[in-house]
Amino acid sequence: MKNFLIQLFLILFLNTGFSQLSNKHWIPPLHCRDASSVADHYLYLSTQETNPFQVRVTDGAGNPIGSSPYTLSAANPVTIDLGFGQGTKMFVGVENVNVVLSDSGIILEGTKDFYASFRVRNQNHAEMLVSKGRPGIGNSFRLGHIINETADSRKSFVASVMATENNTSVTLSDYDTSVTFVSGMGVINSTSQSFTLNAGQSVIFSGYSDNPGNLDGAIGALITSDKPVAVNSGNALGGIENNRADFALDQIVSSSQIGNEYIFIEGNGLASMELPLIVANEDNTEIYINGSATAITTINAGDYFLVDNSYYQGTTNRNIYVRTSKNVYAYQLLGGGNDTATAGLNFIPPLSCFFQNSVNIPEVNVIGATSYNADLMILTYTTATLTLNGTNIPTTLAQTVQGNTDWVTYRISGVNGNVNIQSTGPLAVGVFGFLGSASGFAGYYSGFGSNPEDTNVAICSNETVNLFEAITGNPGENGTWTVPPGGAPLNNDIFDPAVNIAGEYIYEFTKDCNSSPTTIPVKVNVTIEQAPNVGTSTTYSTCINASPIDLFTLLGNNITLGGTWSPALSSGTSIFNPAVDLSGIYTYTIAANGACDQVSASITVTNNSIPTPPAISDFSLCDNNLDGDDTNGLVTFDLTQKNAEIAVLIPNHTITYHVDVNEALAGNNSINSIYSGNGIIHVRLTNITTGCYFTASFNLVVNPKPVVNSIVTLKQCDTDSDATTTFNLTQANILISTDTGLTFTYHNSLAGAENNNDVVSNEIAFNGSNGSLVWARITNSNGCFRTSRVNLVVSATTIPQTFRYTLDDVCDDYLSNTDPDGDGIGYFNLTEIEPVLTNQFPAGQSYTYTYYLNQTDAETEQNAIVDITNFRNTIPNDQLIWVRIESNLFECAGLGPFLQLIVKPLPDYELGDDFVICIDPVTGIGSQVINATPTTPGNYSYVWSPANPNGNISTYNITAPGTYSVTVTNLDTSCSFTDSVSATFSSEPESVTAELMTPAFSSGLATIQAIPVGGFGVYEYSLNAIDWQSSPIFTSLPNGSYTIYVRDIQGCGLLMTNTIQTITYPNYFTPNGDGYNDRWNINLPEDYNGLISIFDRYGKLIKQISPSSTGWDGTFNGELLPSTDYWFKVVYIEDNIPKEFKSHFTLKR
Repeated sequence: MKNFLIQLFLILFLNTGFSQLSNKHWIPPLHCRDASSVADHYLYLSTQETNPFQVRVTDGAGNPIGSSPYTLSAANPVTIDLGFGQGTKMFVGVENVNVVLSDSGIILEGTKDFYASFRVRNQNHAEMLVSKGRPGIGNSFRLGHIINETADSRKSFVASVMATENNTSVTLSDYDTSVTFVSGMGVINSTSQSFTLNAGQSVIFSGYSDNPGNLDGAIGALITSDKPVAVNSGNALGGIENNRADFALDQIVSSSQIGNEYIFIEGNGLASMELPLIVANEDNTEIYINGSATAITTINAGDYFLVDNSYYQGTTNRNIYVRTSKNVYAYQLLGGGNDTATAGLNFIPPLSCFFQNSVNIPEVNVIGATSYNADLMILTYTTATLTLNGTNIPTTLAQTVQGNTDWVTYRISGVNGNVNIQSTGPLAVGVFGFLGSASGFAGYYSGFGSNPEDTNVAICSNETVNLFEAITGNPGENGTWTVPPGGAPLNNDIFDPAVNIAGEYIYEFTKDCNSSPTTIPVKVNVTIEQAPNVGTSTTYSTCINASPIDLFTLLGNNITLGGTWSPALSSGTSIFNPAVDLSGIYTYTIAANGACDQVSASITVTNNSIPTPPAISDFSLCDNNLDGDDTNGLVTFDLTQKNAEIAVLIPNHTITYHVDVNEALAGNNSINSIYSGNGIIHVRLTNITTGCYFTASFNLVVNPKPVVNSIVTLKQCDTDSDATTTFNLTQANILISTDTGLTFTYHNSLAGAENNNDVVSNEIAFNGSNGSLVWARITNSNGCFRTSRVNLVVSATTIPQTFRYTLDDVCDDYLSNTDPDGDGIGYFNLTEIEPVLTNQFPAGQSYTYTYYLNQTDAETEQNAIVDITNFRNTIPNDQLIWVRIESNLFECAGLGPFLQLIVKPLPDYELGDDFVICIDPVTGIGSQVINATPTTPGNYSYVWSPANPNGNISTYNITAPGTYSVTVTNLDTSCSFTDSVSATFSSEPESVTAELMTPAFSSGLATIQAIPVGGFGVYEYSLNAIDWQSSPIFTSLPNGSYTIYVRDIQGCGLLMTNTIQTITYPNYFTPNGDGYNDRWNINLPEDYNGLISIFDRYGKLIKQISPSSTGWDGTFNGELLPSTDYWFKVVYIEDNIPKEFKSHFTLKR
């Protein structure tokens, strides 16, 4: 990339020649009044350069677009998809109009020159906007666009501006006072508008065409700025006819790049569309057409003139030559096709013999995935030879220009793909196209910034520059250089500050410009600026708890001051503070200054983190007597025993131990053991790889041993006088210590207790003899223990094992679903035995009673019964409960199965299930006997409801429906049980008959009904004794014989009706061969001897059929008869009487 500064004598911005060819482009965003008209849009990039180079594509805020950067060369043009609809980087809604936009629009920059065109399409619209690059930016612009009509609600004019430098003041003025602008805040009608933009920021101006003042009031409007800007102008949408519209957009150039000679080449549009638009930049501007010596008109600054289409002339193609007395803006309004819906707009360059000689256009006929019909318009010297993609273009296609013999124009139709146009003379190329009658586009390549100009070049001392390429404009090649006195010659146009001196370099070349050759000198004034020194990039490793470091000192010597650090350090200077600054790449940058580019060097800092100090567990020991005293709280700690734990918490660190935290930080006076009481040890942990260290700590804890009684006695009752019984040793816990936080284990020996082995097999049920010993190991919550001896004493109980107290006042009653009757389960108050037992002991002592389900639990005092006043027995009918009596001296006073629980049974009888009594259907008389006699013999009483007419006996003769209950009481146990049963009376009908409800020969299907007589039941009905229904009526029956079955729903009898015959006829049939309803007939009983005659509507006999035949198929003599009504007559004999029936039916096809 060229690193130098070029300054123009007459303008303040850089032109790098080759018109639209530029190494940097700015494309401001746009707004379309009708958002639905915007579909997909793209960037197309191409170049003359054969060697690939990078192009960076961003939005206005510098955010990359797509997969930027892109690689571009002459052989590999680039297409970039920018999105769909309004709401992208290039199209915004009205809410973003007339406000400053920061991240909209597109900026493209490469190391070499390239073309950039923006293309947008919709099903009915298309346009191509060609960026003018560096030649296009400037400080003063005049707007132009199609003159719309007011009826179409999609149309508007639009202009947009993008700044290239910070703090750029932009003003829009010199438009008609009737012009109004839209914005997100409403309509703006001020006479001028001003904005301040930073580099890459944009502003859009737009006026909708429903205001007549907006049709042409903004043409010639002036955009000015104090620093270079890029400007778009045109319509989105535009068109001269209602309901016919298209995009008409282009990028324009500043007043410094316009001229006074222009040639327009007619497109494909209608005469009303093909109109050159001339906008004056100065007052008293005269306009001459096609070489006329007489001005066609004179206009002032900001005014415009539309050149009538009739001035286009020519045969092979048509052109107009326009010359003006002062420089003007030239817009070409044209059509891609011969329909007003294919409008386009080109901004035309003034004539110049310094046009480039070659133009590359990528995908000339394509926007996205849509291909168009495309033509080229070419302007070149009369004497030039043209080629298209290497093929000569015949000069017979050239059209002379009336009024200017130096130039000719060409029209090349049907071009497609990537095209390269070359000329031996100066060359300007436009493209226009269309698709159907609804969309067109136009674009103009080449033309602006081509004239060579004296150029100032500032070069940084550490760079080189090609002075030929630095010349503004398009100078001729193969010229000569004159260097300043005392200077060394240039090497192939290259200026090297290490070799060449500053000063004025003169380039001279020969140019004919269609006249005699002329030597043209161009001055290049070179100044050299001293490059800054940012030092050498390096790396630095530190620790988060280390001292701050000045990164500036790491760059090297003689570093240029005044740069900035990025990212910024917390100190605000070059001081890196590990406590607050993060690892990363810290870049020292000296900003671009004059010709010297921005330079930078980086320090890659690794700020090694320090682990969070681990939570090291306390180092706890029990007090011991190694020093002769196990109660003084002092022991010797071996600190190295903590190494393994710490190494797991913080691996890859060396470990040292210190009494003082400052010694740990300094790494002094480490220890491995210490004789101490409770205290703190500090640990220094040093990373083996980075050397970073930190400190942690843990507590030294000396835990006391538990306080216990060393000897206790545990007593237990003997149930069989053998001086051996079962002990629950845990009952000794309270005798040894009242501390509830202790843990007790029991052992067969003192050694077992001290070594925590030789544990008793079952401490809850330990079988011990009187005078035997066990030892308890008592451990506190810190793991420290002592031992205690337990003397076991077996004492005889004063209550004999044969003693029984019986509770037998509970009947086996029903209490709930979970406590039904007959389960042998009841509820008892066990404490009723306590006064009886207490009376067997001496007076003056208190006793505690506990109750158990078995002897083992009673002896070991486990699983005592909790609810002793409402105990639910666990063994049905008869259960023994073990009772344990303890004196207030914790001595066993009694132990045995002293309490018997008996549940008395209820009378065991059952009346059975509810039942039905089938009674006589005529008299309604019937009866049944039920019996409540219990299975178990005994002395019982009976109470019936309703009252038993036969008195208090066990049987009841039921003669009426209802519910009958009886309570039976065992007079010996007073236990009672009540049961009930329900009796239902029912019968079959006395008789039943069937009746035909549908008259004979009714159309359609028949209905019959069963009529029951008498009876006392509820009935259901069936035609087959299988499928039953509650209704006696049967409908939708085909012809046939039917018998109805009738039965009582309680099962009391089944009757059959008489047989009944149904006779109906179908009122239509459909003989279409689908197997359903294809034939017509009437089913009659065989004894009817029936004959059926079928007639058409005119009385013609069609068919005679028998009821037993397959029926009529809807034909006559093999021919299908039409859909209509047909008549029939049935002759039959019923009860030996001849009868006849007539009616009609319908044939449907």
